[in-house]
Amino acid sequence: MKRRWRKKHLSEPAEVNITAFMNLMVILVPFLLITAVFSRITILDLNLPVPGAPNPASNPDEPELQLEVILRQDVIEVGDRKRGLLKVVSVATDGSHLEEISGLLQQIKARYPDKQDVTLLLETDIPYERMVEMMDTLRVVRVEQEGESVMAELFPAISIGDAPTSNMRTATRSKK
Repeated sequence: MKRRWRKKHLSEPAEVNITAFMNLMVILVPFLLITAVFSRITILDLNLPVPGAPNPASNPDEPELQLEVILRQDVIEVGDRKRGLLKVVSVATDGSHLEEISGLLQQIKARYPDKQDVTLLLETDIPYERMVEMMDTLRVVRVEQEGESVMAELFPAISIGDAPTSNMRTATRSKK
């Protein structure tokens, strides 16, 4: 008799109680959905130049601009890799140096409208916030157009590197 009872007991399916798991899901799912709204990631796209990539055709009379911005602790140097230094701007605590750099970049963009790339060279120990605000200054500028404030593109393709230890040489103007 005992053997029949064991076989009968083992063959019955066990009851699964998932009430505790369901209670956990009822609380966890809304919590995860609510907190997901607050986690946002901002990404700046960097398009690094490919070594050996051919340069686009340019005007043979005017050499191609290779714009470099060197971010140092106390100054910002804007220059052309081939021609040399264009302007040195002292860093101000109120952020007015960014407006001056933006004005210079707008002048350069007006002269070279097809130019998209710029190289940002950073001195050691530059804070991340300064690098990001300089990248924002290099990428876009806020302009007034028909009474509305719009963002105009300057140099969206930014390459990043280490700044040289010595200052850039001054640019020489060609006589025409």
